[in-house]
Amino acid sequence: MNPKYSPKPDWKGLQAQVGDVLGPDFWQDIASIIPLTGPRVDMYETPQELVIVAELPGLSSPEQIQLSFREQSLLIRGTLVRPYQVLDQQMLLAERFFGAFERAIRLPGRAVKEQMHARYHNGLLIIRIPLAPEDGEKVVPIQFT
Repeated sequence: MNPKYSPKPDWKGLQAQVGDVLGPDFWQDIASIIPLTGPRVDMYETPQELVIVAELPGLSSPEQIQLSFREQSLLIRGTLVRPYQVLDQQMLLAERFFGAFERAIRLPGRAVKEQMHARYHNGLLIIRIPLAPEDGEKVVPIQFT
């Protein structure tokens, strides 16, 4: 089986079932116990490139974010500062993440890291990494003498 097309769990269906059984406030309650510890990230692949989109609202300078590589992973490090002054005890609902973070995102072997480029726009860090062509079967010519 090709790992690229392996079946994935139906997390959205499971999430709906859990909500039906445990009640509508379950995910909100569990989020307060196990909070998100970094930005939310989407990653998708086109035939030419890998695209990573990270939610990083409120950044005002490049010094607040850093991209680097470790082995076959892209590291996103930074700090998200809460844009309003409020004590933790005053928070009635706290779903957004603030503070220092590090996210490691495993990249496919075809990612050409040296040609990666990133831009920050409207609270989103968009990282584009070209992909090398897939190694397909190559025919080796045979010379007859």
